[in-house]
Amino acid sequence: MSRLLVEPHYLGCIEYFCLLQNSDQVVFEVNQNFQKQTYKNRTYILGSNKVVSLNVPLSYSNRTIFKDVRIDYSQRWIKDHWGAVYSSYGKAPYFEFFAQDFKKIWEQKHEFLLDMNMKFLMLCFKLLNLNINIDFTNSYEKQADRDYRDFRNYIHPKIEFPDRNIYHPITYSQLFGNSFVANLSIIDLIMCEGPHADEILSASFKRTRE
Repeated sequence: MSRLLVEPHYLGCIEYFCLLQNSDQVVFEVNQNFQKQTYKNRTYILGSNKVVSLNVPLSYSNRTIFKDVRIDYSQRWIKDHWGAVYSSYGKAPYFEFFAQDFKKIWEQKHEFLLDMNMKFLMLCFKLLNLNINIDFTNSYEKQADRDYRDFRNYIHPKIEFPDRNIYHPITYSQLFGNSFVANLSIIDLIMCEGPHADEILSASFKRTRE
């Protein structure tokens, strides 16, 4: 059985879902101190002119653990994120089938980032036909159990994906640009490829870290 230890990402990139798809059991790290500028509260989509970064504003301190990080609703970020997704994928082949499912999660205004991220993950699992047993850490352990592959803080936006040797881009039809943009949010793949997304995801998996 393939067991994975990793943190819950916000509408994670394709590389992240390659890792999840190839795991039978996933334990999500929720007790480590929250670190900024990670995929935990950001994702990237393809706009008409450029790659767009979507960042969820948060309320936390240096000692706040992930599961206690609150979402900051004093900013109009939900409208901005939904507007960006609509502008980017409103004409995508499968937008009309899946868009409202994503929008409903944003509109629920979860208090905690963890709850929102997990709702999006569960939706993506459903749309990608992923049957994965999940669990959560009870406490933070710097050294992971040897039965698990430890990928905590491994997939990071400041490190290019080729350096990690997990994801091999398989091109698919995107709405904008003349060249394929790899490793965007999973929402890009789902909106563009729909029921074929899981096949592309499977073909994109290269190998895990030794």
